[in-house]
Amino acid sequence: METNVIHEEVKRLKQEFFAYRNGIVADMLRDAGDCHKVIFGLNIPQLIGIANETGKNADVARKLWQNADCRESRLLAPMIFPAQTMTVDEAHQWMEDVENVEIADNLCHKLLKHLPFAETLIAECATSKNDLVRYAAFRLAMNLLCTNALTGHSALAALAKQEMERDCSLTRALCMEIGNDIGQTN
Repeated sequence: METNVIHEEVKRLKQEFFAYRNGIVADMLRDAGDCHKVIFGLNIPQLIGIANETGKNADVARKLWQNADCRESRLLAPMIFPAQTMTVDEAHQWMEDVENVEIADNLCHKLLKHLPFAETLIAECATSKNDLVRYAAFRLAMNLLCTNALTGHSALAALAKQEMERDCSLTRALCMEIGNDIGQTN
């Protein structure tokens, strides 16, 4: 896609964010410690509506993802990225780029769970030194478990047990839930 067309589409999307902005929600997110410099305060249903109107577009999604200062850009990007065009390297990079739990949850739910190599991502990222990357790996695992799309239950159980031994506050509850879910399915 031509650079100018991408730029115009991103500009249009930012104008839409501005039109839907909610100062009360934005202030609450800031007060709660959201790390983004620009927060419009849109909720997920509003972003899903914008994504449905926009359609799938990898170039626009990449440009939005690069705008790490804007919460809504980071939330919309996985919604419009066509899963069949994402590479393993790009998926790894997006997981490394995650800046908070909200972005990780959305990335896993809207994009990563649809990748044919999602289980490989889990295996490769579940042992990262970065707490948020590990969180994203286990969140992705939960997404696959919930849709019965996960095949490697025993491998995931071992990873979750290993993560529990780390005693990381970010991943503890998620790994306990994974352990409980796998225990019920085996």
